Amino acid sequence: MSLFSVNTNLGALAALQALDATQQELTATQNEVSTGQSVATAADNPAIYSIANTINANIAGLNAVSASLNFGSQIVSTASTAVASINSTLADLQQTVTQSGQTGINQTTLQAAVTADLTAINEYASQSTFNGVNLLTTSSDPNVDASHFSLNVVQGLDGSVLSIPNQASNLDPTASVFTDALGLTGLNILNTSTTNAAAIGGVQVSFNSSLSVGVFAPASTVGGQTATPTTDAAFQLTNSSGHIYSFEFTDDGATTAIPLQTQQNANTTIIAVHINSTTESTNQIVGALINSVKDNGFSVVQNTDGSLNVIGSGIASAQFGTVSAGTFTSTGGTSASPSTTSGVDIDTLSSNQALVSTVQAAVTSASTIAAGLGAAALQLTGIENFTTSLSSALTAGVGALTDADLAAESAKLTSLQTKQQLATQSLSIANKQPQTLLTLFQGL
Repeated sequence: MSLFSVNTNLGALAALQALDATQQELTATQNEVSTGQSVATAADNPAIYSIANTINANIAGLNAVSASLNFGSQIVSTASTAVASINSTLADLQQTVTQSGQTGINQTTLQAAVTADLTAINEYASQSTFNGVNLLTTSSDPNVDASHFSLNVVQGLDGSVLSIPNQASNLDPTASVFTDALGLTGLNILNTSTTNAAAIGGVQVSFNSSLSVGVFAPASTVGGQTATPTTDAAFQLTNSSGHIYSFEFTDDGATTAIPLQTQQNANTTIIAVHINSTTESTNQIVGALINSVKDNGFSVVQNTDGSLNVIGSGIASAQFGTVSAGTFTSTGGTSASPSTTSGVDIDTLSSNQALVSTVQAAVTSASTIAAGLGAAALQLTGIENFTTSLSSALTAGVGALTDADLAAESAKLTSLQTKQQLATQSLSIANKQPQTLLTLFQGL
């Protein structure tokens, strides 16, 4: 091909190709500078774009998790604030009922204070609502939707949920107000010998001489029945509403562990009492039972003869027996002889003692709730901190994959702009080259 052709200008073509290539690079660089990303579309790098999209979706999910955790924290914080006020009121209530035993004290005035404290406790519980969720209210509260008695918080990208139960229902599923759940129903310092016994609720439980460690061990006899791998020894308390608290003995020293035998339902609360029949004495096992009963919100007083006075939540009866496949069979007094009363046994426990013990049991229950809510708050905070850290790590990862190095792109942009100018100048020169051929034909 001739270098002196007006039909084909090789110099112009070369300059045009260089200018076009430079322009494409310049456009790509300007896009990176304007977006701050080296991979902004799938055309930039299909593999990296796909990975980045997946990570960005996870980041969006973590933002939703973080919002859920923050929402849950506010609900728990609201309940904790209410429980703090309830605990303060219970302290005042304990002071009041303790004073009620003093001769010369105006009990009518004290009863007015008791009534005011009980009203305040219920009000604190009822008003501890955050966005419709209340962890202290009861099922009878008309101000709270039934689906908002407990709290489910999304805690992970997989949709896993952290559940925080309703605290009033945990204490007593049959309670109509929070003071019922605390076992303070009808607390009355007036004429306690006749009116307060049934309101407070309590039983006296006596043990006879045949009670021994073997009663609670697997394959031993309880009330004429032999325990098997499907049978537990148990102690049951029943309140005036018919709700059952089943304390089932789990022998940690047994060769084969016996599982809890009663299926928990709305009318039954199952509590495992861990014992070791190979190392513990009868007194130690009874002590374990007492501690478990106390841990579940009841007040227990052990008398000098070894019998127990159990008070709280309107307890109406108590009995020992065996549980197998959900069926409870009373021992009938062979190995353990319960002596029940309809209310506090005034013969063995004075009325003032009963009142103080009842309030102390309520204080224990409220303190347990406060501790549980505190633990839940710590758990939520820990998960939220982890979620924030994970989101930051994923964000940094996406940045490493897709973000442009603007310092390098700035230098590249300057270089390309210079190349663009040179290519334009070269094309201009090449376009003028055919005009020089006119000189060959001048003078013709």
